[in-house]
Amino acid sequence: MKLRSLWHSPAAWLVWAGLVLALAVWLTYAEFHRAALRETERLGQAQMQLQARDLLGSVEKFEHLPYLVGAEQALAQVLRAPHDPARLAEANRYLHFAQQRTGVAAIYLMDTGGDTLAASNWDTPASFVGRNYRFRPYFRQALEGRTGLFYGVGVTTGEPGVFIAAPLLDRDRIQGVVAVKVDLTSFEDRWREAGLPLALADEAGVMFLAAQRDWRYRSLYPLSEPVLRKLRETRQYGDIATQSLSPQVRDAADAMTRLRVADGRSYLVQGRPLDRFGWHMLLFADPAQPRRQAALAAGLVGLSLALVLLALAFAWQYRRRMSERRAMARERARAIAELERRIAERTAELTAANDVAVQTGKLALLGQMAAGISHELSQPLAALRTLADNAAVFLHRQDPDNASSNLQLIGGLCNRMGNIVGELKAFARKEPARLQPVSLGQVIAGALMLIEPLRQASHTRITTEATDLAILGDGMRLEQVLVNLLRNGMDAMEGQSERLIELRVASEGDTVTLSVRDHGPGLSEDARAHLFEPFFTTKPSGKGLGLGLALSQAIVREMGGQITAHPAEPGARFDLTLRRAPPETETTDACAAD
Repeated sequence: MKLRSLWHSPAAWLVWAGLVLALAVWLTYAEFHRAALRETERLGQAQMQLQARDLLGSVEKFEHLPYLVGAEQALAQVLRAPHDPARLAEANRYLHFAQQRTGVAAIYLMDTGGDTLAASNWDTPASFVGRNYRFRPYFRQALEGRTGLFYGVGVTTGEPGVFIAAPLLDRDRIQGVVAVKVDLTSFEDRWREAGLPLALADEAGVMFLAAQRDWRYRSLYPLSEPVLRKLRETRQYGDIATQSLSPQVRDAADAMTRLRVADGRSYLVQGRPLDRFGWHMLLFADPAQPRRQAALAAGLVGLSLALVLLALAFAWQYRRRMSERRAMARERARAIAELERRIAERTAELTAANDVAVQTGKLALLGQMAAGISHELSQPLAALRTLADNAAVFLHRQDPDNASSNLQLIGGLCNRMGNIVGELKAFARKEPARLQPVSLGQVIAGALMLIEPLRQASHTRITTEATDLAILGDGMRLEQVLVNLLRNGMDAMEGQSERLIELRVASEGDTVTLSVRDHGPGLSEDARAHLFEPFFTTKPSGKGLGLGLALSQAIVREMGGQITAHPAEPGARFDLTLRRAPPETETTDACAAD
């Protein structure tokens, strides 16, 4: 019995609830972390695909350039008579012309022994003429009759680039080699400016292009001695001693892997092979970002589950209290016969308790009215504060005219606040809407003045257009509807660097349409289907109760109009369609007192 009582005790249930909560948080973190890693990999592959396409295009467009240049007879004549000054000069001029027209770094001609006979930079201190490049892989590949491609640091200029070489044929015999050097270092600047932590590595894992400049010519992992010996023989990266980023011993992989570099930082590394050239494009991501996303999701799930468990605890406590009350009620029922003599006293006590309940109900209603009045008066009060501060500034500047204008506006707002109280009293008496000709321009001006403090605080720009149209409606309530739509538009653009709301007025026949369009993320089809239902909201928790649009729809319908929501590109648009006032009637101020 003791074990069973202990098993069903509140402490045991608390322990079980804690274990369930911890397990749910851990499982959520693990699943969301895996999902965040998958999303990071997906986005990374998409970025690398785009950048790889751009980079490969920059190389492939020059792939046939050595063949085209080699078709020039001046080059073939130099190979036949390599010591003829006139032919050498003509070949040098042609190569310089081709280099200038194509924008490559250099073009040069070598004989079958690897000696450079002519070059586009023959007249510069870093001329290739007279240099021998037979040790370079691209030269050997061209002598084998195929296109040679090699990325390395120039042994003459010290500048990196892609070397593309092609054999120069004369009657199906290879007489020489034409090579083109293409500079790709501009991609490093593009990646760095775009904030893309990209790098391009050769088949050995040595990064020869990197957004982080100090990673250039460093390998991901330590290189084997045969690879290092090959790099020294080909002088691919000059006399630079290749260092590795990480002490890990592992081959470069295409899938995402975790890499810890020598300075202690960690990265998620993704690779994308550029098979045709034997290169790998690498993307380095921060591993803390998926962990932060997973931790946020786990925290939200834990909080939600804790709230559910707390609600269950309250429900259990409520049932327990109700059971106790029912037991007490039965006990009272059994005692009624014995307490008949105290009926009068009991009745008096119950009457007193009823009076207290009535008074409590009145206080609750008073609280609701106070909350409503506070909500309706908050915007005019904010406008009063702004106008009062401006008036003080104008008086300090000895500008009585502008100060007087601000004071007049303050008086108008005081009248407006009185009208708000009158509206609340009229609502309490359940009076119907007062439909009368109202200037739509004055309604818009009044709403913009009420919303001005919030507009300035949120840095929102509101554009409108002048109108002399009049509608049949209640100016005060129509202002409230417009203020609600403007506030919703500002909330929808929260977090955007540029915020814009457009007000447009159009008339057709006996109707007038006032459109309010924001430039936010817009509304989904599901949201539009439930938009005017009470307590439905797309705002985050604590930002709204979902009653504004439902009340606005009720107000507009009472005026004989309608309010509709439409998608816009970008943002959302709300249309207020109202009845147009007859032209012979005079419009009244939207805020005129009764």
